[in-house]
Amino acid sequence: MIGVTSADQIVREDLSDLFINIDKRTTMYTTRLKKGDQVENVKFFSWAVETYDGRMIEGIPENKDVDAFESDKQQQLYGRTQKFWRRPHVSVEANTVNKAPADFGKYSKQVVKKTEEQKRDIEQRLLSDTDSRDDDGVTGRELQGLGRFVNDATSVGVAGAALTFTDSQTTVPTAFRTPTAQIYVGALTTTGVLTFTGETMNGMLQNRFDNFGPAPEFSGFVDALLKRHFTKIEKYQINMTGFTPVQQRYNEPFASPRYVDYGSDLWDSDFGAIDINLISWAPRTAANALSGRGYFLDMSNMYLRPSGLYLTHQEQEDKGAGPRGLIQSILGPQYGDPRAHLKVDPNVAAA
Repeated sequence: MIGVTSADQIVREDLSDLFINIDKRTTMYTTRLKKGDQVENVKFFSWAVETYDGRMIEGIPENKDVDAFESDKQQQLYGRTQKFWRRPHVSVEANTVNKAPADFGKYSKQVVKKTEEQKRDIEQRLLSDTDSRDDDGVTGRELQGLGRFVNDATSVGVAGAALTFTDSQTTVPTAFRTPTAQIYVGALTTTGVLTFTGETMNGMLQNRFDNFGPAPEFSGFVDALLKRHFTKIEKYQINMTGFTPVQQRYNEPFASPRYVDYGSDLWDSDFGAIDINLISWAPRTAANALSGRGYFLDMSNMYLRPSGLYLTHQEQEDKGAGPRGLIQSILGPQYGDPRAHLKVDPNVAAA
């Protein structure tokens, strides 16, 4: 039987207008930073830090005159700004003629997408271990990553070597570096046994409390590996020789969001509650695997110092090939006092 079949037709392509991009990662750390003063010098900016003196607890003898006086001194910490670029461009044909799902290839769509990508660029740079540097005419000025700032210059974590300071202008003075007791560089687990435990974390927090008191606004920013590890810390209890185990009960409704059973979003330490936030662009291993990196930060004195250019779109001249532009940011981080923060930087080579 002869008739017309699909093989005889020129069938229009059935292409859905649905356009799928499953990448929903957010810039959690950058979003949480307060906006600081606008930078007025792209080369350097600084902020002052100071400390209290030791205690004077000896008695003063009767009839003694004051024969000596106390001095005091502020220190300056320095940062550099960095320029970030994203350069959207589409052809005339893609922008004005072609029809693609979800307006892909249209200039307005590219501006939105490249702005989001620049936000991610900034987040990754801020969370990195990279030191700052000046502009040498080939590579531009670069800001100092948080991993280099929260640092004692001797501990060896995932980088495989101590994070020494290579930019003399932004080197943190020795007296103001993060105490070694507030930096963890061991393994998270050893042959299936938790090595980094709640007691480990409490020890780091205790050191901070002993030196500086409670943090008014303490937040954790952790990669997915360390986030899972915090859940393990809360779900498993280490056996202690000489102690009798007892049954414990929740005294509040089980659905309370404070409990770590829902992913450790709020961790109650002996030194106060810490909100824990997932980050996607923490430093990774040499094999690009998650490293277990975490920063625990006193957010009260941390700022992002923007310039007049922050995620700013500037159209460029169209010479005939199609619309093009520049998305540009110039900014720098003001990280506060490095002694106020904690860092978990597991050395994956540790047993």
